[in-house]
Amino acid sequence: MQTNPIQAKRPPFNAQMMTGAMKVVHAIEALTQNNFTVVSVELNTPTRPTINIQTCGNCRRMIEKGEAVYFSFGRDTYFGPYRQGQFELGGCRIVWTEMGN
Repeated sequence: MQTNPIQAKRPPFNAQMMTGAMKVVHAIEALTQNNFTVVSVELNTPTRPTINIQTCGNCRRMIEKGEAVYFSFGRDTYFGPYRQGQFELGGCRIVWTEMGN
């Protein structure tokens, strides 16, 4: 595959994907500085990428301060009850799952 200098005009969806990827880069750096561990990234919706993080004490503190919310509750066949929390950071949706709650 040949690589050429950056095109002046990109297909619109490619430009959206690049913008979404840059949002992810900046959000992961901020998460790292705040002691969060990133588990996975979803760019299915590049205008608002989703970053999945590992559950930790910072998640609970953000819920208590009203900086994050629980948005999903359920029961898994193998792991029992769960809930998912989320907050926004730099145009990205940050999500985590708590099992056994």
